[in-house]
Amino acid sequence: METKKSGKNAKKKGFKLTRQLIRMAINDGWTQKDIADRCRTHQSIVSAWYKGQKLATEQQVRPLLEIYGHKIRRNSFRVYWNIDPETREKKYYRVEGKVILAEAFHDARRESSGKLTKKIPIHKLVVHHQGNNRFRVVLQSRLYFQHSSQELESNVSDAIWGSQIHPDLLSTDDLVKFIDQYAAETLRDFPSDANTLPFLIRQSLLQHGFEVSEVEDYPASW
Repeated sequence: METKKSGKNAKKKGFKLTRQLIRMAINDGWTQKDIADRCRTHQSIVSAWYKGQKLATEQQVRPLLEIYGHKIRRNSFRVYWNIDPETREKKYYRVEGKVILAEAFHDARRESSGKLTKKIPIHKLVVHHQGNNRFRVVLQSRLYFQHSSQELESNVSDAIWGSQIHPDLLSTDDLVKFIDQYAAETLRDFPSDANTLPFLIRQSLLQHGFEVSEVEDYPASW
């Protein structure tokens, strides 16, 4: 069993959510100089934290954690599961990190006349940010009863989905490529979703403070 770090080593350990914490303060009206003054460091250091180039220690950003820590740690993980269709073996997963995108893709079921009866979510894609500009993708498919086409139902959304956890942590550019490929291949029978998903992942990344290399930027002058 891994022993818990203590003393000087604990104080030097990088805080994985540094960038998210700094951006949270910036979005709340702080300047980089305000943060530097409160954390007793230089503005150039805060700039590196903001850009994701360096990690602060918890000790360094403790003044911010006292204000925003509860928001960062809230809903910091989700639980998933899967049922093997042949063996019926159940597996459970715990994935940490803020969810920056969760999209369900629906089967539009229609009567013979073409009238839409209901939309059933069939596939789902979830993206967790796991620090250091790295992302974990969870691919989900609707669970069905054995020997039946009837979907599972539950008041808890995550309970009705069988999940596959992507084994690799993806960079921002790799995540965009992965989503584009998923849209083109897995969602070929969902044309609206296949066309809009590439937009949604880029929008979500930008709204959460990440840079997307291919997006043209038209900044305002304040």
